[in-house]
Amino acid sequence: MRWGAALLALTLPAAAQDARTRMLGEEWIGADGNRRIAKVGLVLDQPWETDKELVRRLEINWRDFPYQKGPFPVPVGDEDIGVGLSVILDIDDTGIPRDCSGDVPSRRGAAYDDGACPHLLKYLRFYPALARDGTRKGGALRVKLFYSAGRIRSHTSGGSIPVPWQPTPKPLKPIDAAAIGFSAKDGLPANIGGVSGWLRVETDGSVSGCTLAAPTQIDRFDLGVCERLRAWRFQPAVDHAGKIVAADYYFGASRR
Repeated sequence: MRWGAALLALTLPAAAQDARTRMLGEEWIGADGNRRIAKVGLVLDQPWETDKELVRRLEINWRDFPYQKGPFPVPVGDEDIGVGLSVILDIDDTGIPRDCSGDVPSRRGAAYDDGACPHLLKYLRFYPALARDGTRKGGALRVKLFYSAGRIRSHTSGGSIPVPWQPTPKPLKPIDAAAIGFSAKDGLPANIGGVSGWLRVETDGSVSGCTLAAPTQIDRFDLGVCERLRAWRFQPAVDHAGKIVAADYYFGASRR
């Protein structure tokens, strides 16, 4: 999947304030009295479905390695800037990016394109993916970046977005905290509030795959969650024609 259709490169006319170097995460007051901020956002281009070989996928370790650091690629005044691009990272099995190459350019010049890879290699780290056999894995991953600078805006709800109907299996027993393995003696850090993910349910109601979307990042526990849930039984999914089909089931359970 290419990201070209989603790229945005919008620069409005500069306001009166002179442009200068801004740090990522820096806030300032513009000439019109409005608060502004310079920042970078990241999105990992990964599928949102079950992978039968993985308990969890690569995830950004933003708690220990916050990437909102360093200077914004270009001097900024009061103009609103939004620039998108993407790169390909090669990540080792400890979660450290070891190589980075351009994928979709920003079309806004070398300052953004040339600065993206050095920034990510310096500041970005990952939680490794985890295979069913307990092996930690890296791999190649497309990362989408969006550099923005401008007025801080409040967000309001725009209403719900319709979700297309899909055949959905039904668990024969609820997947609750006990099913996940949560308890007063689970030994998990206090900040872990729950777990969610996908199960691949076959036409006989058995589970062939388990991939966590929100794992604990504790290997033994994540492996245990999927081991338990692979033994779960389901009423299989049925399509519009009444045919039994294999399908993904999304689950989530709070720790308390």
